[in-house]
Amino acid sequence: MTLDVEKPTDPLGLILESWAQGFMVGSLIIMACVAFSNMRRRILLHKLIVIELLLGTFHGTFIFTNAPVYNWYLSITAIPLNASWSLHNVIAWMKNKPFLSKRASMFYIGTVILVQPYWVLEVVANFLYFSGNSRLFTKTRPYEALCRDPWWIFTACNLFYNIKSRYDFGYIELIRASPRFGVLLGAMLLSIGFLIADILAVTHAIPSSGLPDGINPFWKLAFIFRCLTDMIILDDFKTALDRLRMVKMEKLGSSMLSSDGMQGDWSDVDQARRKQLEQQYRNPKASAGREFGKTGDDDNLDLEAALHMNDRHDSGKEPQTEQLDFITALNMDDLSEPPGSKTMRGG
Repeated sequence: MTLDVEKPTDPLGLILESWAQGFMVGSLIIMACVAFSNMRRRILLHKLIVIELLLGTFHGTFIFTNAPVYNWYLSITAIPLNASWSLHNVIAWMKNKPFLSKRASMFYIGTVILVQPYWVLEVVANFLYFSGNSRLFTKTRPYEALCRDPWWIFTACNLFYNIKSRYDFGYIELIRASPRFGVLLGAMLLSIGFLIADILAVTHAIPSSGLPDGINPFWKLAFIFRCLTDMIILDDFKTALDRLRMVKMEKLGSSMLSSDGMQGDWSDVDQARRKQLEQQYRNPKASAGREFGKTGDDDNLDLEAALHMNDRHDSGKEPQTEQLDFITALNMDDLSEPPGSKTMRGG
C-alpha cells in the first residue's frame, strides 16, 4: 500500500483537515482563557489544566505550511501534543484520586508512567514517517489509543458509578441541579464516541477520507471534548459532587419543619432560634408568662420560667420594700451623727 505523507491535495480532504485544525485550535484557546480566568492561585490541578490546553494548540497549525516545512513542522508540533495527552491522564488521576484506594491510585499513575516509552517511540516514528524514511508510524499509530485512553475511559466510568452509588444522584436529577455536570457527562460520552471512530479510521475499518494515515478529524474532536471535561469543572470530581450534595441537603432542609415549629432553610431556622433565645434572655418575665399561658402537661413546664413567674408575683411588694429601705437609710444617717450634733444645729 502506497502511503501519502505530503500535505493533502484532495479538495474535500484539505477542507476537512483545515476545518478540524481550526476547530481544535479555536476551542483550545477559548477553553484555556476560561480556565485561566477561573483558576485559583496555588492550585496545581488548575495550572496543569491550562498547560494541557496550551500544549495542544501547536499541532493545529501545520496545515498552513508547505513542503518541506510541512513535514518537520508537523512532527515537531506532535511532541507537545503527545505531552498534552500524557498530562491529561495525570489530570484525570488527580480528579479521580479521591474515589480510589491507595493501591488503585498507585496502579493508575504507575501504568501511566509505564507507557511513556511508547510516546518516545511515537515521536521518532512520526519524524521518520513524515520525512519519507520509514513506515514504522503505520505500525505504532493503531496502538496510540491503547496507550492514551484506557485511563480516561476508566475515569469516566468510575465517575458515572460514584454518582449513582456514593451520592445517590439520578443522572437527570444531577443535570437539573447542575447543568455544568450535564455538559461534563455529555462531553465524556462524545469523547469516547469520537475515540472509537478514530480507532476505526486508523485500522481502515471505515472507508478512507483521502487523508494520510493518522490524519483525520476524529482524534481532534475526541481531544477537544476530553479537554472540555477538564475545563468545565476545574476541581476534582469529589469536591464538586460534595458541594452539590450540600446544596441538595439544604433544599431538603428548607422543606422540613424544625422541632420547635420553625420552617425554612437550616440557616434561617438556626438564626430564628438564636433570636428567640436572645429575646428570652433580655425579657425573661414576658417569656415566662408565655410559657405559663400554654396549655399542656406539667412535663412541659420550664423550671426556669416558673422561677421567673414567682419573681413576677413578688413584684407587688417592691414599693413597700423601697419605702422601708428609705426609712432604714434615714435611721442609719441619724446613728452616724456625733452626740452633740443636734445641739449644734439647734443653736
